[in-house]
Amino acid sequence: MTTTPEVLVFPDLEALQAAAAERVARLLAAAVEERGHALVALSGGSAPPGVFRRLCDAPLREAVPWGQLSVIWADERLVPFDHPESNYGAARMTLLDHVPIPSEQIYPVATYYGLERAAEVYDRQVAALLEAHDGRIDLALLGMGPDGHTASLFPGLPQLDAPAGALALPVAGSPKPPPERVTLTAHALNRAAHAIFLVAGADKAARARAALRGPDDPRATPAQLVRPPHGQVIWMLDAAAAGEL
Repeated sequence: MTTTPEVLVFPDLEALQAAAAERVARLLAAAVEERGHALVALSGGSAPPGVFRRLCDAPLREAVPWGQLSVIWADERLVPFDHPESNYGAARMTLLDHVPIPSEQIYPVATYYGLERAAEVYDRQVAALLEAHDGRIDLALLGMGPDGHTASLFPGLPQLDAPAGALALPVAGSPKPPPERVTLTAHALNRAAHAIFLVAGADKAARARAALRGPDDPRATPAQLVRPPHGQVIWMLDAAAAGEL
C-alpha cells in the first residue's frame, strides 16, 4: 500500500460512476477472497447513487460477494430513516434493497436517538466492527464538497481535532443543512485499506486542486485528513472537477 493518491479523471459523471462501480466491485471481491469478509463505509452525495445502481445490475451484481459484507456510513444526517436527507435511506433505495446483504450486517446510525447519544452508540458500534474486521475498513466511499469537507468533517470545526480514540462524533451546527449529523473521524477513515473519493462538478475544482496539490492545510481542506498509513487513496474526478489540476 502507498499513501500517494491515485488520480483518475473521466470525461463526465456517468463515466466516473461506471468506472467507480467496477473498482468497488473488484476491491470488495478481493477483500472477501483475502479475508472472508469485508467492511465498507458508504457516503451520501450526488455521485454514489449512480455507482450503486450499476452494482445492482449484471455483470457487477454477480461479482460482489454481498453476503460477506458489513456496511457502515462515513456520516449521517440526524433525520429519520425515511427522510429525503437520510444517507441510509438513499443507500437503501439505490442499493441495499436490491442486493442480498443480510439486514443484520447493515449498521445505520441510530438517528432516533438525540445527537450525543446517537454518536456515542455509533462510536461503540464502529469500534466493535473494526475489532471484528482486523482493525480496518476495507473500502470507504467518500465525496468532497466545494468547501473541501468530506464525511461531515467541515473546515474549521472541532471534529477535525478529534482525540485519537474517537471513531464517531456528533456534529452540531453544520454549515451545510441539516445542522445535526454524526460523522466518522479522520482516525476512523484512516483505517481504510482503500478510500475512494468521487468528485464531480466545476464547483469542486478549486478544492480538488488544494486537496491534491496543496498547500497542506487540512483545517481549510478536511479531505486532506484522509491519509491512511496502510491504505490507498483513490481520487476519481470528472473533467469539470479536475479542471484546475
